[in-house]
Amino acid sequence: MNNTINLEDAHHVMLPNGLRAMLCYTPEASESFVSMAVRAGHFYDPDDCQGLAHLLEHMLFMGSRHLPKPNAINGFIEQHGGTINAWTGTEYANYHFNCSGDAIAQTLPAFADMLRQPLFEDEALTNEIKNIHAEFEFKKKDDLRRLYQIHKETCNPQHPFAKFSVGNSDTFSQHGCAALKQRLKTLHQTYYCAKNMCLCIVSTMPLPQLEALVHQCFGSMPQGELAADDWPPLYTDNELGIQINIHPLQSAKRMIVTFALPALQNDYKTKPLNYISHLIGDEGEGSLLAYLKEKDWALNLIAGSGIEGDNFKDFNVSFQLSQNGLDNKDRVLEALFSYISIIRDASHEDWRFHEKSKLNTLALEYEENIKPLSLVTEYAQHQFIFGPDELCKLRSTIGSYDKSVIEHALSYFTPDNIRLKVISKDVKTTQVCAFYEAEYSVEKIDAVLLQKLSSPSPISELQLPPPNPYLANEYSLILPETGFNIPNKLVDTGGYRFWFAQDQQFHSPKGDIYISFDAAKFSDSLLSVAAKRIWLGALNDHLQAKYYRAEIAGLHYRIYGHQAGFTLHTRGFTNQQTFLANELLDAVLDFVPDERAFEHHKTLQLQSLHNSLLNKPTNRLFSRLSVLIQRNTQAPVELLDVIDTISYEQMLNFRTRAFEHYFIEAFIHGNWASEEAKAFSANLQKQYKNAGGGPLSRAVSKLPVGGTLYHEVLCNHDDSAVVLYLQAPSPGLTDTALCMVLEQMLAAPFFNSLRTEQQLGYIVGTGYVPHNQHPGMAFYIQSPQCSPKHLLDAMTDFLFQQLNEIEFYRFYWPTIQQNLIKQLEERDLTLSMKSQRLWVSLGTQDLGFNRNVKLAERVKALSFEEIQDFAHQLAKRERCGELVLFSKGKFEAISTQGKRTINSISHFKQEIPYY
Repeated sequence: MNNTINLEDAHHVMLPNGLRAMLCYTPEASESFVSMAVRAGHFYDPDDCQGLAHLLEHMLFMGSRHLPKPNAINGFIEQHGGTINAWTGTEYANYHFNCSGDAIAQTLPAFADMLRQPLFEDEALTNEIKNIHAEFEFKKKDDLRRLYQIHKETCNPQHPFAKFSVGNSDTFSQHGCAALKQRLKTLHQTYYCAKNMCLCIVSTMPLPQLEALVHQCFGSMPQGELAADDWPPLYTDNELGIQINIHPLQSAKRMIVTFALPALQNDYKTKPLNYISHLIGDEGEGSLLAYLKEKDWALNLIAGSGIEGDNFKDFNVSFQLSQNGLDNKDRVLEALFSYISIIRDASHEDWRFHEKSKLNTLALEYEENIKPLSLVTEYAQHQFIFGPDELCKLRSTIGSYDKSVIEHALSYFTPDNIRLKVISKDVKTTQVCAFYEAEYSVEKIDAVLLQKLSSPSPISELQLPPPNPYLANEYSLILPETGFNIPNKLVDTGGYRFWFAQDQQFHSPKGDIYISFDAAKFSDSLLSVAAKRIWLGALNDHLQAKYYRAEIAGLHYRIYGHQAGFTLHTRGFTNQQTFLANELLDAVLDFVPDERAFEHHKTLQLQSLHNSLLNKPTNRLFSRLSVLIQRNTQAPVELLDVIDTISYEQMLNFRTRAFEHYFIEAFIHGNWASEEAKAFSANLQKQYKNAGGGPLSRAVSKLPVGGTLYHEVLCNHDDSAVVLYLQAPSPGLTDTALCMVLEQMLAAPFFNSLRTEQQLGYIVGTGYVPHNQHPGMAFYIQSPQCSPKHLLDAMTDFLFQQLNEIEFYRFYWPTIQQNLIKQLEERDLTLSMKSQRLWVSLGTQDLGFNRNVKLAERVKALSFEEIQDFAHQLAKRERCGELVLFSKGKFEAISTQGKRTINSISHFKQEIPYY
């Protein structure tokens, strides 16, 4: 599949009614992508009916003149090989879909009908208010949503950003159904008009036909008017120079410094904020973050992201603080302003700007995994601000260094233009925000501190980044060699396996290196896993500043734990990648954390595990499912006590013993010659002399067939949740294909029945869930209003009914079969995705590297009678192992009297047989 989009060749059209459209012809692509932006976000909600724009977005999916049934548009788009979705933001709402390349002629008229002629049926309206309320309830325990509401309550109350954007049953119930319907119609008629909408389409349809189709679908749209956007300022003097103290639900210590800026879209040629965030967010030696870490004040720093609109922009510098940093937050601020002062003084040094420009050029030239639908959505909205000539340059690189533009942007980075959020369990609060019940308080920032920040003392340890040593002058392609298009095993000593393949598909100067270590002393007990987690945290922290320059030059690395040990993965430009990998391998072997680093990362692990226990119930249940099914995976709740008690000496002992005996499997794939790969392998073998023994087991629990196991997961959340997991009896092609097919067959009906019709919860779905390639299916619901027993009964009733009436799906089977074959036969979109697929194949002993192709063939050969047999065996509980995981929330637990339960995870793992 090739979905490359060249926006510079886009064709711009304005229909006679004023609708603007940007059309792009992609003859090589297999899909079409469509987005309609409407200037009708929540800023345009009536003051006495906040959330109406969001409700309108939902109602457009609930039936239109030609597709009158709720969600019929979703099914229609799915039949044509795609998906449809929408969002409502501050100023804009956006509706977008993709479909098979040649299906645009059928799907675009249906999309236009949905936007233009919604039905607003009473029953659908009542249901969608319930859905929006469930969505609201689901997000009530989300710290980001709580933070957002506090932001709204502390900005200028006259600005529409202050409105409650989501809506819930309380805000909507203030109006009767007829009055609400009238308000929806008025909002729709006022804003869903040609002058107030911009369309972007990327399609395989030639431009003359595509333009004619756009005229046919949208030409009769009423002209209307472009909505005004003359808002008052987002912040007045009252809302600047303030500190907002916020009490979070999760254990967090953060400080967010917000600089209030106007929109700087007109500076798109220089993009000064990209340049400024690049420097403030630097993580290399001499950076602001490196200095704060050395002082033990901060763990992380992110610069740049913040709310923005057509006329405003928040530039945030967000610090994750230590307790020490929280106690010294004024000094953290002084360091920030000292660093900004260095950036201001160096604004004439254009080489640094040009280096950033070169990095951007490289990133764009060799960009992987472009998401066309996101891009099309972005460009639909951009048409409200930019003309056709400017639009084609937006994704181009930073080209023009302009000192005055950079200095103008920096003029807003002053102490009197900040808002400060301090987020911690320790802060004093005086008020509670509406809707989300988050505690906060507001105070003026001390005038003495602001004065100090306006002329900060220089800090000698702070310096701007030097020239990047990892940035090459040229990136060339090697000549392909015969026989290396799939992985070749170059070395196998029993304890060490090394594979090599060249990229002969993407013609990119990039590649991936994977090196996996199976180490029993890092995986055979809770204590060993605790030691590994702390050691890996300290190791990654130690490497962060040292190799940050490599990261921004397109050389990425990750060192992460897995169920049998850990893996080093590098990716990006092959130029200097083996050098980076060798340096990292040296560090893995040589790095020994000191006691301070041990204590620091032990605390971080405890915080992370505590926070994971606050995850949403469905996330918790799926996490526990992985733990129960995979032999060497541990639960956060069990790790907590062990990490709390582990000593520095124990951690060192496990680390030493892990490197006394281990198994290595390595794979290098991409733009390398075989001689380079062999040299790298020889060096790796020399470095790691203790590699011996075979790989560790990736066994999965063998769930009993014919009876259900029950497991309760305690969760600090009001919602109840249930996951019903069905495990296939084997990892063979037939069982895998049948699981995939049945899950796809039941997905839409399950959602429609349990969410749309029965309104059981906001999170409702199904999934094909393999563990170590062993297939299974999961059905799940999270609910704010039903007990877990009610949810489980509804799920099992649905499944028994559908499995016993599987004949109903015979009509849909060819479409489901076709879509699944298409997914399985999908070519790798990027070099990195191909590397990952080949690496997973090596791990699962798929040495033909064609499991998906074989699966596609099996799905092609599958008869509907085989699916019927599988369904009937499932209904009689004769085929799959069953596990029910549940979290009771504020309701009664499922009674497990007389049922088989899992009470102790470790006891279950000792007793259960394994595949």
